Amino acid sequence: MRVRIIDVSGPMYHGMWTYGPPYPDVVVEEIPQPEFIEYPTYSWRFELGAQSGTYLETSLHLFPDGPPLVEVPVEDLFMRDAAILRVPAQANQRLEIADLEACEVETNPGDAIIVATGWDSHWDEPDFVSDCPYFSYEAMRWVLDREPFLFAGDMPRFDSWEEPQGFFQEFFEQGVLLLAPLVKLGEVRSDRVKLVALPLKIQQTCAAPCRVLVIEEAQ
Repeated sequence: MRVRIIDVSGPMYHGMWTYGPPYPDVVVEEIPQPEFIEYPTYSWRFELGAQSGTYLETSLHLFPDGPPLVEVPVEDLFMRDAAILRVPAQANQRLEIADLEACEVETNPGDAIIVATGWDSHWDEPDFVSDCPYFSYEAMRWVLDREPFLFAGDMPRFDSWEEPQGFFQEFFEQGVLLLAPLVKLGEVRSDRVKLVALPLKIQQTCAAPCRVLVIEEAQ
């Protein structure tokens, strides 16, 4: 069987978008040449928060007794069945149940459910975080009722800062993993795919940046 592999993790770079204080700025800078090495060598220093770039997150983000990300078995994040719901959206648009149901995509308990709105085109724009689409409480409840293992999207926020929908308590109480923001979902042709999401192996954190791949049968 021939497959297509699409890298749906966003690029990380110096000065990229963040969620604002107290989340740190992203720093990617070259370090000086080591004095103890006689020939030229090159390396870089990174400074970033757990929720930087495309990241995976557990309920530890909300609950102190939630599992650290490192405790999620890597086999649960490799070739996970995933459903992609395509819901084109505009800035600050609230996504409703009808938008998700209109996709008519099969979802099964334990799936990764991914919502693609096209907002990833704003990754390098100043409004990427501030004006992204978000979910109504009812729409997120619709997602949670399908018992996903993981929920993902191409927007950096699932809830509104101006009109909070208040679903994250239920989201993380259910133990669903959060994966966001993704990019290039528009290049995926199938509604049902396999997902690979491998975060950095950092102890004692609720989240970490990760490389995410969508794998689909070649058409």
